[in-house]
Amino acid sequence: MHPKDVLDRREQTREQGGLGYCNITKCCTEVCPEHIHITDNAIIPLKERVADVHWDPVRFVGRKLFGRSGD
Repeated sequence: MHPKDVLDRREQTREQGGLGYCNITKCCTEVCPEHIHITDNAIIPLKERVADVHWDPVRFVGRKLFGRSGD
């Protein structure tokens, strides 16, 4: 989530990183000894990025009409 990071890691995060297994209950934030707000600062923005690509209705229609991958 660093602003200078320009690599597209959405697929890696979704498939290999297990982002879909996080249910955003903030349990990890509550028990973090360093009080890191990882859910608010990292997990939710990552889930939003993945959702924009895979479940955006406009991109879905574009993929169906033009056969594009959605990137």
